[in-house]
Amino acid sequence: MISQNALHHAEKCRFCWMCRHLCPIQRQTGKEINTPRAKGLLLSMVNKETQSFDKDMAQAMYECVLCDACTNNCATGYQPPVFIREARTEAVVNDLAPETVIRLIDNILDTGNIYGVEKTSFAREGTDVLVYIGEVAATQVPEMAENLLLLLEKAGISAKVLENEPASGVMLGDLIGYTEEVFLQAKTCAEAINKVGLPVVVLNSYDAEIMKQRYPMWDCEVKTEIITATSYIYDLILKERIKSKKAKGIKGACHDDDRSARSFFEFDPIRAMAKAAGYELEEMFSNKKMAKSCGTAVSKAYMPEIISKVAAGRWEDFERSGCSALLIANPEAYLCLKESIPEGKCLVDLYGALL
Repeated sequence: MISQNALHHAEKCRFCWMCRHLCPIQRQTGKEINTPRAKGLLLSMVNKETQSFDKDMAQAMYECVLCDACTNNCATGYQPPVFIREARTEAVVNDLAPETVIRLIDNILDTGNIYGVEKTSFAREGTDVLVYIGEVAATQVPEMAENLLLLLEKAGISAKVLENEPASGVMLGDLIGYTEEVFLQAKTCAEAINKVGLPVVVLNSYDAEIMKQRYPMWDCEVKTEIITATSYIYDLILKERIKSKKAKGIKGACHDDDRSARSFFEFDPIRAMAKAAGYELEEMFSNKKMAKSCGTAVSKAYMPEIISKVAAGRWEDFERSGCSALLIANPEAYLCLKESIPEGKCLVDLYGALL
């Protein structure tokens, strides 16, 4: 049952077209049903009992990357992801979710991650910080995690990584909404972090967002400082524990991932990292708070064809910048962008570049 709060947002959004041009899915598919307004209208019709919640409607609710571009641009403060998440809960409870989504949920239940595979172990003992790798880097982009750990070692930081790192809950939360199953994952993760007692440096901004902004609301707060890896590296650059390199003469543009851009408003760290790595920076079209999503790991796992188009759209933005290197520091962005690199361009992991 959709909550009154979610219905309040849906009823308001159904009248408004003002964010439709910002939706990365709608821009690539051209379908009106992919706009926040259309999703609000569908739920309004269900609430008024003029339409039943069926598989087609459930499919529409999953054709969204929860990037928050709509929320960020709403002058009246409405939040389409609020009712989209609850609609996903409704879809799962009533066995209406797409089969590709159900497969990912089953993988989480069986293995603890959406990919259903064993995670690369980065376990190590350390005394300065606890590094939270996250399931995307541990299963799909291990080189980025390794580069971060090597960079910290080079800067003289003693890093600890858990042997059996629990899921943060962000993947399951994006798939089924914020349910008891997600709260349980969050509680387990927070307890494991609190047991260590060190400040936690989080590689993936998606994991950092749920830890910093959701855990306190669910009474499972992390009791030490939570720092995004980009912010932590930025601080080490400012303290000159990571030295800047000579200019490479290569023009690069930074991609701001969804949750760094709109949950944390964190823009300086990645640009400082790029400059320290020797890149000459230009800003690409649609940057910082207005950055266009390139997709997410979880959405790529259940709708790869659509996310390939979304990522290609972001590469089109990049090509307009006149740069040759697209610079990132997020494993989910790397995963989505790496399969559609235009000829003559390169995708750069900034942790690796700083090494």
